[in-house]
Amino acid sequence: MLTTPEFLLSIVGGILLLFFGEAICHILGLVVFGVFTLGQIRVQTDDDKTLTFPWHGFARDQRGRLVAQMEVAGAIGMLTVIIAFVFFLAWRGGAFRT
Repeated sequence: MLTTPEFLLSIVGGILLLFFGEAICHILGLVVFGVFTLGQIRVQTDDDKTLTFPWHGFARDQRGRLVAQMEVAGAIGMLTVIIAFVFFLAWRGGAFRT
């Protein structure tokens, strides 16, 4: 049985994890775009406020370079975290043993 302080701490911890988890996913998305695209696709900055992003979240700037919307970078970061977590669970479960 959960006591009241444990219950309240779990709620506060969950809210903090939601906030910091989103920030971590956005940062990881920036790193993923930087590393895997070798700088060919950059992420939206304040200079790109005039760009109109279509439904897929990619647009071209005035120089013709591909720009990814910040939300797309966060989604890629979130998918990276989920895939890494699934592989970690599979590894701990013994799925990769020979």
